Amino acid sequence: MLPSAVDWTSCQAAPMAWFPVRDALLNLLITPVLVLPLIAGLALLLCRAAGFGWPMRALLSGLAAAFVSLLYSPLTTAGLSAWLSSQLPLPPTSAPGPALAVLVGRGFDIAPATTALAARMLHQGRVQRIYVSGDTPATAQRLLQLGVPPERISGDSCARTTWENATLTNTWIRDHHTLANRPAIVLITDPWQLPRASRAFQLQKLTVTPVAADPGLSPRERNRLALRESAATLLYRLQGRM
Repeated sequence: MLPSAVDWTSCQAAPMAWFPVRDALLNLLITPVLVLPLIAGLALLLCRAAGFGWPMRALLSGLAAAFVSLLYSPLTTAGLSAWLSSQLPLPPTSAPGPALAVLVGRGFDIAPATTALAARMLHQGRVQRIYVSGDTPATAQRLLQLGVPPERISGDSCARTTWENATLTNTWIRDHHTLANRPAIVLITDPWQLPRASRAFQLQKLTVTPVAADPGLSPRERNRLALRESAATLLYRLQGRM
C-alpha cells in the first residue's frame, strides 16, 4: 500500500469497446507465426482465383510470405525506429522552470528503465516532482525504493491510452498549479512511444521535453515495439492527435 503522502488516484474505468479489436489486430501484426501463414494462404487463394497452376501458386505464396517476413528483421526494426525518432518534436528553446517528470504506463518491461531515469533526474535536481500516468501503484512503489520522497510522487491508474495520459496529466497540473506557475514536462518513456506521446502532450498545450529511457530489450521485443508504435502513430495521425 502506498504511503498517504503519495498523491495517487485509482479508478477502474470500463474498457473501450474497440480495445479488443485493436489488441487483436496489433497482436496479429507483431506475431510472425500468425501473419506469415495467413499471408501465404491469402496468396494461394488469389493465385487460384487467377487460374495459376500449383507450381506458380507455391512460388508466389512463398515469395509473399518471405517478403512479409522482412517486417520482423533487424533492418526493419532499425528503419522503423529511425522513422519514429524523426518525428520527435524539438525541445523548448528556453530553459524551463520547475519541471515535472511524467512517466506513462508501459508495463513491467519498461518501468525499471523509466523509474530509474526519473529518480536520477529528481536526485540531480533536474525535476522537482514525478507524475505516473496510467500505471499501477507498483511503479510508485519502485520510485519509493529508489529513494524518491513520497511527497514528490503523484499519479493515476486511470489512463488507458497515450491520449488519456496527456489529458489526465494536464487535468492534474491544472488542479495543482496556477497558470503562472505551471511546470514544464519532462516526458520519459521508451524511444518508440516517445514521439507519439510527445505530440499528444503538446496538443494539450503542455511544454514538453522528450527524454528516452532505453529499457535494454531483446531484438524481438524491440521489433515488436517498433511495429506496434508505427501502427499506433499512423492511427493517431488519422485521428488528428499528432
